[in-house]
Amino acid sequence: MNSEELQQLAERIARVIQERAWLPPPVRPDPPQGPTPGQLPAWAASAQSLYDVAPGKNRALSGRRPAYDALTAAARGAAAGRAPSPLPGGSAQSPRSGSSRTVPIAVSNRHMHITQAHFETLFGAGKRPTPDRPISQPGQFAAVERVRVVGPKGDIDTIRVVGPSRAATQVELSQTDCRKLGIHAPIRSSGSVQGSSALRLEGPAGSVELSEGAIVAARHMHLSPADAQSLGLAGGDRVTIALGVGDRSATLQDVLVRAGEAHATEIHLDTDEASAFGVSDGDKATILGKSGRTAGRATTGRRLVTERDVAAIAARGETLSRGEKCVVTPAARDRAKALGIWRETSE
Repeated sequence: MNSEELQQLAERIARVIQERAWLPPPVRPDPPQGPTPGQLPAWAASAQSLYDVAPGKNRALSGRRPAYDALTAAARGAAAGRAPSPLPGGSAQSPRSGSSRTVPIAVSNRHMHITQAHFETLFGAGKRPTPDRPISQPGQFAAVERVRVVGPKGDIDTIRVVGPSRAATQVELSQTDCRKLGIHAPIRSSGSVQGSSALRLEGPAGSVELSEGAIVAARHMHLSPADAQSLGLAGGDRVTIALGVGDRSATLQDVLVRAGEAHATEIHLDTDEASAFGVSDGDKATILGKSGRTAGRATTGRRLVTERDVAAIAARGETLSRGEKCVVTPAARDRAKALGIWRETSE
């Protein structure tokens, strides 16, 4: 083919390109006249099959890959909050029912449990706590009687008695209450009062000097037997929970589980914690899984501290450092530095 023939061929190709459309122009379906109840509009992206986005080479190979029409339906259901996630291990977060992993929060104000002997000293011989109203935990009630507690620096008049009587007297306070009283009460599980702070109790009939008994109650979760079984948890386990929304959302580690017939399902936080995380009675917390400690024993693994964990650590007045037995992500370290709780070496 000589140069003249090549030129003629090039001109012919150019004419064909100009006269013919090689690719069809995009066509958008006309919107329907009105919405059809229960159906997505044909022109909405969410109405399209996943084959439009990532078509399979062979639809018959269902044994090697999930059916795309089923995956489409699962993805839509998960996005709408009506079904589990189609991803491996995914689960729906729905209001608490059946196997749901959400638990209601109960904010616990300052109160006290008291022995019968101490109650009679404060309120008179033969007296017993007078029920005012039942509380959520089975068999317990808020009593009419209140006690004045006195510390080295101050006092609080309105410590409510929770009945019935107990084997040991225990005053449960917040850190804010402790500062007002001038004491350094340890963070303890309920019933663990050995070596705790001293206080004086005053009632209309007399007073009691406690050599120990004032604690800050450790955050914990009560579980009924049915809920403990459905969640796969037992008394003494420790779990990680997520709670709060927005800037005050937090992840809390090592929340103690207390399960049995004497427990109704809810998570107990004190007033300081509830304020720090922006939650109140009836809000929900989500159980993320078991923590690194179960029944008081540490595991051999190193806990991962993420940016979301730092706010809760700061709220507890704790610090982070390089020397601790945990893995701190770079984002968590930067957040800790911004909040002033980062230490280059452990103290």
